[in-house]
Amino acid sequence: MKDDRVDRLTITKETTDANADRVKIVRRTGSVFAQLGRRDADDLIRKARVLDVINDVIQQRGLDQAAAAEAMGIDQADVSRLLHGKLTRFSLDRLMAFVDRLGVAVEFQQRRDAEGNLIVKVRQLAHA
Repeated sequence: MKDDRVDRLTITKETTDANADRVKIVRRTGSVFAQLGRRDADDLIRKARVLDVINDVIQQRGLDQAAAAEAMGIDQADVSRLLHGKLTRFSLDRLMAFVDRLGVAVEFQQRRDAEGNLIVKVRQLAHA
């Protein structure tokens, strides 16, 4: 299971002179979408977590894009978009429909931490 807070690195370059560069790495936590100032950050983190499950199932089953497309009832180009994290064409409801078509049971949890950041967990349940 993935951690509910994703570490992100911010790299800044500090130059002391023309010949010597130092790079300072700052570790951050929380939603990268929120850090980028996206107004739809909460929706994007929900979609990303569901997409993690879809990608895991595709890998676990060893499906190629054509087989994954058939299983989810979409075309191969949409599977390619999903595998490359291009979520703009997909609503959360549509992603959840793909999970259902793959025959996967999931548990979806969300809450806010003390700083108000959205924490989303989507986990695949074991088959009964």
